Amino acid sequence: MPRAERDGEDALGREVNTLGRLLGDVIREQEGDAGFALVEAYRAATKALRAGDGRPADFGAAGLVLRERTERLGPSEARLLVRAFTAYFHLVNMAEERHRLRVLRRREAAAGEAPRGESIAETVREASRSGVTADRMRALLAHCVVEPVFTAHPTEARRRTVLAKLRRLRRLADGFDEPDLSERARAEIHDRIREEIAALWLTEEVHRRAPTVLDEVRNGLYFFEESLFTVVPRLYRELEGALAESYPGEAFDVPTFLRFGSWVGGDRDGNPNVSAEVTEHTLRLHRETALSLYERELEGLQRHLSPAVETGREDDALAASLAGDARRLPDLARSLGERYGVEPYRRKVGFMLARLRAARRLNAERLRATADPDSGEDPELWRGAVRLEPPLPDDPAIAYAHAGEMAADVRLLRDDLRRRGAGRLADGALGDLARRLEVFGFRLARLDFRQHSSAIAAAVAEVLRRAGVEADYLSLPEPARAALLARELANRRPLVAAHATWTPETAETLGLFATIARAHADLGPECGDVYIISMTAGVSDVLAPLLFAKEHGLFQPGREGETARSALQVVPLFETIDDLHRCASLMRELFALPVYGQHLEAWGRQQQIMLGYSDSNKDGGFVTANWELYCAQQALAEACREAKVALTLFHGRGGAIGRGGGPTSRAIMGQPPGTLNGRLRLTEQGEVTFARYAHPEIAHRHLEQMIHAVLLASLRDAALPGEGPRPEWTRAMAAASEEGHRAYRRLVHDDAGFIRYFHQATPIDLIADLRIGSRPARRQDGDRIEDLRAIPWVFSWTQSRHGLPGWFGLGSALRTLVEGGDPGLVEMYRHWPFFRSLVDNAQLSLGRSDLAIARLYDGLADPELRPRIFESVEAEWASTERAILRAASQAVLLENSPVLRRSIRLRNPYVDPLSFLQVSLLARLRRLDPGAPETEELRRLAALSVNGVAAGLQNTG
Repeated sequence: MPRAERDGEDALGREVNTLGRLLGDVIREQEGDAGFALVEAYRAATKALRAGDGRPADFGAAGLVLRERTERLGPSEARLLVRAFTAYFHLVNMAEERHRLRVLRRREAAAGEAPRGESIAETVREASRSGVTADRMRALLAHCVVEPVFTAHPTEARRRTVLAKLRRLRRLADGFDEPDLSERARAEIHDRIREEIAALWLTEEVHRRAPTVLDEVRNGLYFFEESLFTVVPRLYRELEGALAESYPGEAFDVPTFLRFGSWVGGDRDGNPNVSAEVTEHTLRLHRETALSLYERELEGLQRHLSPAVETGREDDALAASLAGDARRLPDLARSLGERYGVEPYRRKVGFMLARLRAARRLNAERLRATADPDSGEDPELWRGAVRLEPPLPDDPAIAYAHAGEMAADVRLLRDDLRRRGAGRLADGALGDLARRLEVFGFRLARLDFRQHSSAIAAAVAEVLRRAGVEADYLSLPEPARAALLARELANRRPLVAAHATWTPETAETLGLFATIARAHADLGPECGDVYIISMTAGVSDVLAPLLFAKEHGLFQPGREGETARSALQVVPLFETIDDLHRCASLMRELFALPVYGQHLEAWGRQQQIMLGYSDSNKDGGFVTANWELYCAQQALAEACREAKVALTLFHGRGGAIGRGGGPTSRAIMGQPPGTLNGRLRLTEQGEVTFARYAHPEIAHRHLEQMIHAVLLASLRDAALPGEGPRPEWTRAMAAASEEGHRAYRRLVHDDAGFIRYFHQATPIDLIADLRIGSRPARRQDGDRIEDLRAIPWVFSWTQSRHGLPGWFGLGSALRTLVEGGDPGLVEMYRHWPFFRSLVDNAQLSLGRSDLAIARLYDGLADPELRPRIFESVEAEWASTERAILRAASQAVLLENSPVLRRSIRLRNPYVDPLSFLQVSLLARLRRLDPGAPETEELRRLAALSVNGVAAGLQNTG
């Protein structure tokens, strides 16, 4: 390790030790010497268990002793231990985040003139040096789409109150970096940190109620307020600077290719709490947040834009604009004239502020109107963030109707300043504001709407039956359904009668489309124009929402010689292995329908298609899901090329490996050649969102790496058209997928006792009741794996340290190649990005899993299940480890990631007490009679242990 990195590791170690000591001080203060001694005893005991290489297969007799000791702990002792080790990991995670930032700054300083690795500047420089012309770069940027989409998937186990305290602790710890910090100042920082740790210690960590959908909306908006609004203009400036440096003399007008989306408040798949009213309220909250951020920006600009221009000497365009403003707002004009008589830019910004504030008042009025009186929401919770005063009489006449009007005023100011030779002022803060208006508009993030295909089909069936078109739509075979919907789409007569009464489910579906139509008219189509159909299995699933769009004026097929109008992109979501097999042929059938062709023409022959990583993994296992997703992307790209349709793939990835997670740049580079083409949408979920976007510098690095990977992969594909894996590699991977699929199905789906083992050997019952999300853990009642959502499925295996969804089946899949000594395995790993990503993700998942801890949880299962199932897990673990080490030419797991390997080794002894406690608490809970008085207390303790393990592993679901 280079000396600079060693020094950095030493600094991290010193900071962790300091924070641990300060935590110890607080524990002594709050729990006394006996409480502190108990924590220290457990820390010493689990460190002793890990003596040696840190990854024992079994804790042996010492583990049994600790397990028995844990069983004897009283509730107060158990609570003390859980809280102590959870608090420790909160502090360690904060210190590691600060360390990552130090490493980034150090590497950037060491790079000197050269751009840092995986940056936008590096991509542009390498493109220029490799012969990519300026015209080719312009064409790529014009076509490029990079759109992270935030979801409300409930994998953030910490309360927002806890997160706020951790942010304050991080700001306090930043004081450690002051070079000339005196001992007195250091002692003061230590006291402030002790105070904040004490507040954290005394704060309830477990949600007492599940968050509402609107709670989740506000949590998502936090990342725009705290980091993205600041970071995004900087990324665009860096790209513009890199282009100017690498292509001197060339002019680039960088388009707005980086935008953001959200599902929070629009994703109703299996979530009855997302109503049409909630969706409309969400759209209004998005607008309010955007307007409040622009108001803050304009207030700063009014202080900043102080150049003086003698009255009457303003340029014609600015003078005319100020005169128009004065006619609309004469009282404000007099006030601004008195204050900023010879400062026209300040006067103009004053008028802009008035128009923006009018828009906020009008939006606040609609916020009140769309609030759900049954939600239990207290308007005081958002008083101050939202202007609650009623609109003024002239607000509708003066308010900005859309972001384009405000952007026009910004252009006016920039053009005038440039004419006066003040280009720096024009391109500084004003330039950033212009870019923000392009990226965020007044919507902040585009809201996607999602629903399960069966729910839409049921609503269609009721509408068709009531209209006398088809008595039993749901009984029709798929071709007949598709033909019927195609006919009705081409028919302009309405199907939905005004003032008709419907079942609640159908009324809700119709209400959503009415909400979308109103929002488009009032807020603009850009507020939300994507409708996603979960579990798409047939052409009719895609046509059904288009039928409702037609009923509400969002789709109008053109008559002969006319152009159709379509304001809603309909996006199929393919999730199961069978659906991935059929997806390309389904899209070909869809493209062949004339009425769908009209819809495509209205969208410039662009089609967005979403792929689900979570359910495909749960359905077919780690290896087969990854391979079928790879093949599906190739097949979809070919189908779209045949139809002359521009494809945008939307990747439904999660935070954990078992849900498509892992390093984003590695995943992007592993996409099949010819499928990216500069266009990428992907989901950002749960605790990953906090880790990636809560801190501006980390958000910048994450987005920089994402853009770097998209541009690099797209340029690579363009430079090497048709270049892909060798045929023998794809044949080997297809055979491996079949073997992996058999191994996974044999354990998970074919063993009748497996679902019982899953419920007994993991904390799924706790996780289903954790109150960390507004959505139920299951799509419908039932004990089948198919009924369980992928998030609690992966979350449970992560907690028990089996980690099964992130690696199981890879050993069986590659056994033939490993046992045969096939050198192709090493070549595939070295030269095929997809295969390398597959192996490295499994390695990451296996490295974070732990057989010794998994064996503790295995002890909770029925004795007749344990030998059969856990032995299968152990055997597959061993074969998977052999396959990874052989492919990657390594001696140990994570040899190619020494920092992560060291982190896991250092963390495990501190996660272990939480795991011992969780196993003990689960055992106690399951022995209790129903309704026992101590049940609630034990459940809360067990839920606390889930938070602690998640913090220790830095991973949930």
